Amino acid sequence: MKRKIKWKKSFYLRFLSLILVAAVLSGLTACSGTDGGSSEDLSSQETEEADAAKAAQLAEDEANGLFLLVNKEHPVDADYVPEDLEPIRYYAEDRNANSRYMRAEAADHFHRLVEAAAQEGIDIVMTTAYRSYEFQEILWNYNVSQKGEEEANKTSARPGESEHQTGLAVDLSTSEIDYRNSYDFENTAAGKWVAENAHRFGFIIRFPQNKTDITGYSYEPWHLRYVGETAAADIYEQNLTLEEYVEQMGF
Repeated sequence: MKRKIKWKKSFYLRFLSLILVAAVLSGLTACSGTDGGSSEDLSSQETEEADAAKAAQLAEDEANGLFLLVNKEHPVDADYVPEDLEPIRYYAEDRNANSRYMRAEAADHFHRLVEAAAQEGIDIVMTTAYRSYEFQEILWNYNVSQKGEEEANKTSARPGESEHQTGLAVDLSTSEIDYRNSYDFENTAAGKWVAENAHRFGFIIRFPQNKTDITGYSYEPWHLRYVGETAAADIYEQNLTLEEYVEQMGF
């Protein structure tokens, strides 16, 4: 049975407790050493402080809804609309203007990503970002009419099952493929740059290769999801999906 969800701040207290434990351990380490402290003591203290800082950041990101998991098993309600949608500056001109929005933090980091790529001579634009439940319904029905329900379900989401509704997802393209959403994106300069650098700006490739059995969708090199820089680094380094990361972290 599918479980409908809404954004909630459900794990903040748990992470706060981790931060407090780390802080206590750090204090004990500092107090038990000599006046100067050995290099091992300092290294241990630095590690504990780094762990506490990471836990604090993940707690903040979780409280801000960045780990909201939306897929075929976890739909959002039809009336879910992010409260902090902001316009995107870099977009394909011929796409729906109503989808040129992301949540404020995600939009800011998307702009940074595009601008960093541009400094290396690589152009990246958004083709679609936020989609309302109603717009996703229209899109789903069209894809079903063109491909049939079974085939459409491999690449398209039913209304309520699309993370575009969260305002944290964005589809990309580039002039090298005439701003299409295509598997060819993977082999463009933009696609290669995104695969190597998106995590630096808090984004992950949401539907990676050879993970269809976990995500429920085919590989989409153009589809990014904002999770914050801390989680994105973990997911990139461990080659995880969002589903795996959420389970691993207990969100």
